[in-house]
Amino acid sequence: MVDRYLDLYTAALAILKNDEDAKDAVQDALVSTLVKTGLRDPYGYCLQAVRHRSIDILRHRGLLRQLDDNMAVVDPEREELLRLVAEKRAELPLLARRVIELHYEDNRSIPEVAAKLGVSVSKVKRMLVEIKTELKTKLEI
Repeated sequence: MVDRYLDLYTAALAILKNDEDAKDAVQDALVSTLVKTGLRDPYGYCLQAVRHRSIDILRHRGLLRQLDDNMAVVDPEREELLRLVAEKRAELPLLARRVIELHYEDNRSIPEVAAKLGVSVSKVKRMLVEIKTELKTKLEI
């Protein structure tokens, strides 16, 4: 059990780069796993929960960009997909690109994006759905 806790802690620490945040992420994931699942061996589920909780902590701190910098494994397929998305994104209208930048890259909420661009919240939501659909179509996903 101790080895598994250390694995969970190591995974959280690799993402968060902060001892206390890593311990919090593991504790939250363990409690969530024990309360919500009836699994006999919840290690895999718990590992995913630690990863997701760590990402939530980064989002809360506004440091989601740090996640990409901290990822040790380079996935060639992911890199190719990111390149294709960047290429197709350049073809989008200026307002659509700004919505993507503010929401996904600057980690701003939809209401913050709407206020910054001077449009309604519903327009930003609609644009995000349309942008995702368009990019999926262009990338044939």
